[in-house]
Amino acid sequence: MRDARPYFLRAAVFGLIALVALVWRSGYEGDTFSGKFDSEDGFQLLGALIFLLSGIIAVRSVANGAKVALRSHEDDPRGAPVSFIVSTIGYLVVVYSVVKLLGGDLGGLLLGGALTGVVVGIAAQQTLGNFFAGIVLLLVRPFNVGEEVVLRGATLGGEYEGVVEEMSMFYVHLSTERGPVALPNAGVLAAAVGPGARSADESEDEDDEPTDKDKDKTQEPPPPGPAHGGAATTSAGPPA
Repeated sequence: MRDARPYFLRAAVFGLIALVALVWRSGYEGDTFSGKFDSEDGFQLLGALIFLLSGIIAVRSVANGAKVALRSHEDDPRGAPVSFIVSTIGYLVVVYSVVKLLGGDLGGLLLGGALTGVVVGIAAQQTLGNFFAGIVLLLVRPFNVGEEVVLRGATLGGEYEGVVEEMSMFYVHLSTERGPVALPNAGVLAAAVGPGARSADESEDEDDEPTDKDKDKTQEPPPPGPAHGGAATTSAGPPA
């Protein structure tokens, strides 16, 4: 958390500058570029520009601070999804505010953005599904990099066992006995995780395998019999 303080301090400074620019711009009445460009329009445009730049720097600083604060070591990817969410929401707020300050048509902008979002969402359904599943996996952490896991699910097409090499925003990379494999995050999120994820038949086969103690018993020599070449014992026959 100490490493993230400079980012949050920078975000506070530029956030204050953006707030001052917003108040300054709000002091001018009317829309920018509504008629002939004059000095008042120039001040309005300058205030909106200062707000835009300060807002972008503040959002980026908050996102980087959150990423550093949630990172326990250098390669820990847990802060990446939080940083992405903070950046997306922050940039949308900044753009919305700038359009509002400049007197733009927010209704048309929101309608166009909604239609574009629907089209992109339908076209990239699987990609977005893997992306958001990756965010959940990085936040919940059902397993960590370097752990040996067993994954089983219908969405994966079977069972996978191996060591987790990498957890990215779209795939989980495993190192199995047959070689490396990249599993989509959506399938991993819907799969069972852990040794108990093995099928019942495989568990019974493992239980039926002889243990080392059983193998030692089977390899013990038979008990010694009567000495070879000794006098053979004969049973007494009936009297003549």
